[in-house]
Amino acid sequence: MCGFLAKHLNCEIGISLMSNRWAGADFWESQARPAFDLDDLISRSDVVDVGIDGGGLDDLLGFAAIGRDSETREWLLWTHAWAHPSVPERRKSEAARFKDFEKDGDLTLVAKIGDDVTDVADLVAKIEMSGKLDRVGCDPAGLGGILDALIEADIPEEKIIGISQGWKMTGAIKTTERKLAEGVLVHGGQNMMSWCCGNARVEPRGNAVIITKQAAGYAKIDPLMATFNAVSLMGLNPESAGSIYNDQGIFTG
Repeated sequence: MCGFLAKHLNCEIGISLMSNRWAGADFWESQARPAFDLDDLISRSDVVDVGIDGGGLDDLLGFAAIGRDSETREWLLWTHAWAHPSVPERRKSEAARFKDFEKDGDLTLVAKIGDDVTDVADLVAKIEMSGKLDRVGCDPAGLGGILDALIEADIPEEKIIGISQGWKMTGAIKTTERKLAEGVLVHGGQNMMSWCCGNARVEPRGNAVIITKQAAGYAKIDPLMATFNAVSLMGLNPESAGSIYNDQGIFTG
């Protein structure tokens, strides 16, 4: 039936057939691996980059960590998101989905705005303490409160980078697509990220492609945008960072 509708009625059936889908979504599920958490990522990696995006009252605050596996050189991706309780209230059609993501451990519903930024700073501080943090990439438009929280958590200011958005994100988008297609970027199969990838819509702009929240509409893509910010940094091939935890035998990989 679906084949008939697609062929004869020009209907687009499912996310995979949408003409403006993000190309990386085609390879996303095949790159899922047994679930791992941030501690696993840190222990397996020689260097870690972080991306952060979103955080408005009607947004998710997205966090993405990409670690480079010290043995296989694969890029390991782990993400998390935070939402103010008003988000599922405003988006009642997605409320059940958000609750499922919360049960999965991938989404935190915070009591008040500010708790989310504090949680993000704590995660970045954990990576910094491991000695493996390269840099943190953020959307410059939302950097203010996040920058304050990171500095308060003793993250060196020189490690916090504003990542240009819009058409300038084309390189990171294409790099993510290629790494997925090549089998180099792997993730823990988080349902939230599969949803975000399916929400992403591509807009051609000359020789560039952009993925924007405006194109996604009410659907959320903040953790995916955070991923692109982290890819922007890992794509620069950072040097391996020495680990105080490895030296002390705490993270042994």
